[in-house]
Amino acid sequence: MLNIKNFQLLNNILPEFSFLDMKYIIEVKYFIEYSNDFLFDEENKTNLHITFLAKPKDSYDFYEVEMKFLKVENLKLFASGAIQLSMLQITDLRDRNWENIKFQVRDVEDQDIDFYCNSIEVLSIKPSQIIDSY
Repeated sequence: MLNIKNFQLLNNILPEFSFLDMKYIIEVKYFIEYSNDFLFDEENKTNLHITFLAKPKDSYDFYEVEMKFLKVENLKLFASGAIQLSMLQITDLRDRNWENIKFQVRDVEDQDIDFYCNSIEVLSIKPSQIIDSY
C-alpha cells in the first residue's frame, strides 16, 4: 500500500478509486520552498501541485483531484494543452533506500510526465464542471 497522506479523501468520494481513473492533468504548479536565501541549496524543496481530472470506471462524471508532491527530482513534462494520461503509475521506491526519493510518478505509456519525489499528499477532491467530448 502506498503511503500517501490524506488518501482517504479519494476513497471517501470514490470508493473504488484507482490511479487508472486519472485521465488528464489540467494544472501544474512547480515551485521551490526556500529554507534560506540561497537559490541552489540542498535544504530548498522543489515541489509540484498537480490537478488531475479523474473519471471513475462506468461513470460520466469527472472529479478534480489536487495533489502535492514534495522534494521533486528529475521532472520530465511534455505538454501542449491538457495532458491526457494513458496510465498513471505511482511506484513505491522506499525499499531501494535512495536518499530523499520514495516514489516515482509517471505516465507509463505516453511518458508525458515522469518524476521522483519524497512524499505525496492529496489536498482535495471535488466534482468538476469539465466535460470530455470524446
